[in-house]
Amino acid sequence: MTASPDERRFVAAVARAYDRTGRAWSDGPVLVYDRLARAIVAQSPVPLAGRTVLDVGAGTGAASLAAMAAGARVVAVDVAPGMLRANRAEVAGALVADATTLPLAGASIGGLVAAFSFNHLPDPAAGFREAARVCRPGSPVLVSAYAADDDHPAKAAVDQAAAAEGWAPEAWYLDLRASVVGRLATVEGMAVAAAGSGLRGEARRLVVDLPDLVPEAMVGWRMGMAQLAPFLATVDAATRWRVAERALAALGPTPPPLRRSTILYAGTA
Repeated sequence: MTASPDERRFVAAVARAYDRTGRAWSDGPVLVYDRLARAIVAQSPVPLAGRTVLDVGAGTGAASLAAMAAGARVVAVDVAPGMLRANRAEVAGALVADATTLPLAGASIGGLVAAFSFNHLPDPAAGFREAARVCRPGSPVLVSAYAADDDHPAKAAVDQAAAAEGWAPEAWYLDLRASVVGRLATVEGMAVAAAGSGLRGEARRLVVDLPDLVPEAMVGWRMGMAQLAPFLATVDAATRWRVAERALAALGPTPPPLRRSTILYAGTA
């Protein structure tokens, strides 16, 4: 199925935002995403060792590093070149591509990981179909997204602090929150998206606790996200400091420990 003009515009806007985020992501969100990626890769239904695995929506390399630690050879794929340039893993290759139109032959890859990338697709089922197309029979396919109940006070604290300095969410982010991320935010939604792909697996809830993250790290996590990082890159250091200080004051010295609630699809082609 061909993407509509509105879907193409949305994907292009997401790509532009992430393209301007790579370095900031490596300064903050990696503290969360590296650990999430390790938890996701650990759920693979078959070993990754010895396989060539695609990391789709690779970003700065969280899942790439986790898959390589499990013995895989990794090819990183991202729609945003700026994220690939910030990839911290020594990957075997890097491709700028949309998750729904991978420039690869059918049955040419030994596995695929999409850690929190399909939840940016207007049609996540298309991502699953493409994963099934490029993976050889028996290859592992791991797809993760945030659950509907995933939340933490750091999100609102940083958003409100940034808004006080002039930040306003761009249209792509409003659209993402309103009509895109919810499609994979439940076990049922993830299962529906995967159902027509021909993959064999199951969707389930996976909770990852990060109890040791201090308030400063929580604020850094949110300040490095793609909806905020491009704005923060345009302001001076004093403004960024005020955003961080306001957010820390709102969080207080003992915020709740960070717990990420995710939905995981683990299957094989």
